[in-house]
Amino acid sequence: MTFYVITHKHFEYKNLPIGYVPLLVGANKNKNPDNFITDNVGDNISDKNFSFCELTGLYWMWKNAKDETIGLAHYRRYFSKYTTSKNLYLTTLMKGHANPVSVERLDKLLSNNVDWIVATPQVGGEGSLWQQFDHFHHIKDLEITRSTIEKLFPNYIASFDKIMKHNSQASFYNMFYTRKEEMDKYCEWLFKILFMVEKQVDISSYDQYQQRLFGFLGERLLNVWLEHRQPKMKKLVEYNSDSMTRIDAARLLKHSI
Repeated sequence: MTFYVITHKHFEYKNLPIGYVPLLVGANKNKNPDNFITDNVGDNISDKNFSFCELTGLYWMWKNAKDETIGLAHYRRYFSKYTTSKNLYLTTLMKGHANPVSVERLDKLLSNNVDWIVATPQVGGEGSLWQQFDHFHHIKDLEITRSTIEKLFPNYIASFDKIMKHNSQASFYNMFYTRKEEMDKYCEWLFKILFMVEKQVDISSYDQYQQRLFGFLGERLLNVWLEHRQPKMKKLVEYNSDSMTRIDAARLLKHSI
């Protein structure tokens, strides 16, 4: 039972709940003053971190972790225990800060027949997810991804089109908590797609942000996987620890009313 916290640098981790373990990604280049677990040992794709982002951590978890239950969070993004943003804001307003959900609570959810715990879906911009990707990234890369899925997993195309072309919301950030065998099945599917897409795209002329292509694709493909598989899910509100103070909560609560 480990909730791996993806990071590329030092962060204040000592107050994380029990079961939260920092995992340094891009470890061949990034400094590790805290002696975190790193993504460049064992079977790994650490050198792809510039384009795969937190997915180099996910790959490491898939190939090397032995946990029965497992999850991925970020050094500044965590699941709260709440299913609505309003409850998160109210609690933060009263306490002055937000807290990550405990691994104990997550494991209890899994023991009650929940298969996947993911972030409450958010709108990623105007229009469908496909239109949002076209606006913020390079649509030809998503077109290549669709054709790749059509070749490798044609039975997933209907789910891909439903999520991408008829939906404006998604569970972002590649965050989840599930059983290891569930994650393994997902990773087998995900990385087979991404590695084939990688052979077909040229990101050498992209700026540093757009080179994070495979991280962006992974965020969306998790939703495709879940749509197709239809597991029992629990959706929890994700929050950014850098911007969830009492002042932030008051402002967000006002806008939500």
